[in-house]
Amino acid sequence: MVGMVRVISDQIMAANIMDLAVLSEYGGKGIGRKLVQLCLQKLPHGDWFAHTSANNFSFYEKCGFEVKDFSQNGTCAYYGYIQAKKDGDR
Repeated sequence: MVGMVRVISDQIMAANIMDLAVLSEYGGKGIGRKLVQLCLQKLPHGDWFAHTSANNFSFYEKCGFEVKDFSQNGTCAYYGYIQAKKDGDR
C-alpha cells in the first residue's frame, strides 16, 4: 500500500478526512492530492473537513480547502455546497 485516506461521513451533507497518509518515498507524486480528489467526488456538494496539523495546511489549500487560522493546528474546510451554488448545481 502506497497511500490511504480514512473518512467519516453521513454520505449526504458532511464528511471528515480523519487520516491521510502516503509513504514518504512516494511523496510529491500527487498521490495524496488524488486521494483527496476522489473523496470530494464521492460527496461533491457536501462540506468536507480535514483535521490536520498546521504543517499540512498548504497541502489542503492546494486541494481547494480553506484555512481560517494559520497559527495553530486545526481544521481545513472545503465547502462543497457553496461551490455547487457557484457552479450552478444548487
